[in-house]
Amino acid sequence: MASSIQSYDEERFATTVSRNFFCLICFNVLKDPVLCPRSQDCFCRSCITKHLENSRRCPTCADELTVETLAEPNRMVKDYLNELNIHCVYNNRGCHEILELQHLDSHEATCGFSPAVCTNEGCGVTLNQRDLIHHQSELCEFRKLKCHSCGEMEKRMANLENNMKRNAADMEGKLEAVNNEVRGLKTALIEGFDEMKDVLVRMEDKIEENTRKVRNTASGDKENIIVAEGVRTDSVEMFNWRQRKWSPLQSLPKKRFGANSFVYNNHVTVAGGYLYCSGYVNDMIRMNIHPNPDLSMHWSDCPVKLPAKLAYHSSVLYNDHLMVTGGYSGNAVSDYIHEIPLMTPYTVKTLSRMPEPRRDHSTQLFDDNLLIVGGKTTGSYQDNLSSVVLYDIKKNECKQLSPLPYEVSEMATVRWGDNIVVIGGADKRCKALNTVIIYNVKTEQSHLLPPMRCKRRGCTAVVIGNNIVVLGGKNEQGELKSVEAFNFESYTWEELSGMSQAR
Repeated sequence: MASSIQSYDEERFATTVSRNFFCLICFNVLKDPVLCPRSQDCFCRSCITKHLENSRRCPTCADELTVETLAEPNRMVKDYLNELNIHCVYNNRGCHEILELQHLDSHEATCGFSPAVCTNEGCGVTLNQRDLIHHQSELCEFRKLKCHSCGEMEKRMANLENNMKRNAADMEGKLEAVNNEVRGLKTALIEGFDEMKDVLVRMEDKIEENTRKVRNTASGDKENIIVAEGVRTDSVEMFNWRQRKWSPLQSLPKKRFGANSFVYNNHVTVAGGYLYCSGYVNDMIRMNIHPNPDLSMHWSDCPVKLPAKLAYHSSVLYNDHLMVTGGYSGNAVSDYIHEIPLMTPYTVKTLSRMPEPRRDHSTQLFDDNLLIVGGKTTGSYQDNLSSVVLYDIKKNECKQLSPLPYEVSEMATVRWGDNIVVIGGADKRCKALNTVIIYNVKTEQSHLLPPMRCKRRGCTAVVIGNNIVVLGGKNEQGELKSVEAFNFESYTWEELSGMSQAR
């Protein structure tokens, strides 16, 4: 809507605009000004272009004039206009932003107060863009209720059920063997072998132990968040969502930052990064977190290695493999996509190359696809990216999708159904952001969510239930301890207990 406006109404400006900067055709403030070379009078480009469709003369000096002979005004004119403070066009819908004219188009393109129509069949109500998702998913009487992760949960439950059946069958065989052995011992005891009583007791204890193992196969804790490393700390701590409580875990052997971490086979693993006094590394270390992580758990070396010494890379788990994208080796930014098996043999495979190198970006898994967003091509924030790449693992193809509405790096992301939520990050001026957008992979459209309470870059985020939990990061005040959570039901952010260490 904003791009269709041909000129700017004087009333939209926060300060008085000099009459020298008004179009002499529409009498509004100039938009995209051009001038007559002879009279030096300025017009909106659209106004004079429309005028010249019916006349070949300047409307003020009557000299011969065509679109081709129009001249650009000097830099002072453009600078004056660009620095004027103007209200957002959606002011009457609730947006109270006042910004320089040069930033108006980019703001209005993503303004949360722009009108949007509910697409639920039978509704059609018009509301603010920022309220659209909440309305469509929570308030609209025509909405279709659908669990965002039913398919994933169904798949997990099927796998769990199969594992349970196999484990139960295995344990049943073991129990039967033990029972047979016990029955034999009891027969021997009846026949007078009193000395075998102790053996009988031990074997009955073994039956009970095996029975307990069968019952406990499906146990697991889904409510703990483990955070490790940071620019100035080697500490590791765990947040229990239900208790809203932090507890310390065993520290990393050495301080490292710029690493990735993931949980696989009951181990939390930290991969790559930069070690103080050692530089960039390709090793991985891991800690067993089963059944309950505590200070007694220690870090150990992992046999798996990254394909190169890397930091600021991104990775996701896919079918017992670690998919690694981009990163920085200390010499260059990588554009590779690697596949690393987490079971022997640990043979790294180079799958493909991204359209551009990336570091400080993010990768999320969508079925058999990697969605790669943002980041930067060098160490400079001026080289931030807004591009979005979809890599089809089975077809081994990269496809460019519609970009994010702004360039960003060092952001956190989580998957939410068919969407990726992009949280905070750094802009091209290295300024931390509190912006949160939700990008739909199928429609390639993005919308604003309510901003975080705190500006953050280099933060991390996880999903627990209907909540996105965002931890740490950095802003102009330095590294952060703070933690906050966004709830999709209340559509609000909540401050949580902070970490013991800023990271």
